[in-house]
Amino acid sequence: MDVVVGDEKLPFWFFLDPRDIVLGLSTDGFGPFKHRTKTAWPIILFNYNLPPEERFQKDNIISVGIIPGPKKPCNFDFFLWPLVQELLQLAIGVQAFDSLSKSLFLLHAYMILVFGDIPAVSMII
Repeated sequence: MDVVVGDEKLPFWFFLDPRDIVLGLSTDGFGPFKHRTKTAWPIILFNYNLPPEERFQKDNIISVGIIPGPKKPCNFDFFLWPLVQELLQLAIGVQAFDSLSKSLFLLHAYMILVFGDIPAVSMII
């Protein structure tokens, strides 16, 4: 498959394998207690390979972590860095086993979406 920009054909390598995984990341801060003196920032991944009616079910959500604190995190990058490193490795590809074909293949996962409210997205950016 090629992508055409103007008159130039550019190669397209993403999502050529039907086993490639598409991910979306979401975060938002909330006060878990009544007095709201503390906050929690869950970081969750959604698998966009699943149909919409299953994608956001509790059993299909990947909880990456929760950032606790009295206030919002000062340095969100500190908490996201391990996840970013793992996502970069998944984009390059990791060796996995396909039980149907009984063979090894290079599994790729790509994060295509980051969403949340304005304060959450501004911290991620």
